[in-house]
Amino acid sequence: MAGIELGGVPRGAVIVLCDAGALERDAAGIMNGLAERGYESLAVDLSPAPVISVRDLLGDVAVLLRRFGERGWSPEQVGLVGYGFGGRTALLAAAEFELGASVSVAPSGMADTPTEALPPLSRAARPVRTPWLGLFGRQDPGAPPEAVDRLRERLRDSPAYTQVITYPGVARDFHRDAREALAHATTFDVWQRTVEWLELRVVPRPTPLAEEWQKRVASAVRA
Repeated sequence: MAGIELGGVPRGAVIVLCDAGALERDAAGIMNGLAERGYESLAVDLSPAPVISVRDLLGDVAVLLRRFGERGWSPEQVGLVGYGFGGRTALLAAAEFELGASVSVAPSGMADTPTEALPPLSRAARPVRTPWLGLFGRQDPGAPPEAVDRLRERLRDSPAYTQVITYPGVARDFHRDAREALAHATTFDVWQRTVEWLELRVVPRPTPLAEEWQKRVASAVRA
């Protein structure tokens, strides 16, 4: 696990759920990008061990949320951003917890199963309580269009807002493959949509001036 703590008044907090085995490769770039936007972050690799279950994954996310809670962050001030297997976990967590926002980039296991204990995500997903954004490559063999359509239908009755975006002409690793023009454009768009989703929905932490103003308003109301 890796973490970035910011001085001053950070805008919010984000848990980065990396793809299996990708913590060292991907975490630093993602967390630095979030820090530039004012977000503290924790990054973790939740690898699909042979006996892992949905309960295990949600328990791991709960531990990370408690870590942020100890630093004074409330649930609505926390976002989730997951990639690959982490993207799968981000969607499952969005159904379990009420947080500020959740983003799944190329979530794995859409139409197949990463372990015997984890059913295909297009069947396992439940209506979400946290606003969720899903980003898929149209040519990803693990996320065929019919599976994405089934997922969209399963989330239709969610109490929180959801959005599904598919990118034509790119496959599963579109979020990190910038060698060709289309992949480069997709990588840029994925990051912009992720940041905008967080900024629109993760509740900012009040500045000291805002907290002082809130105290004065509350005192005036009591008087």
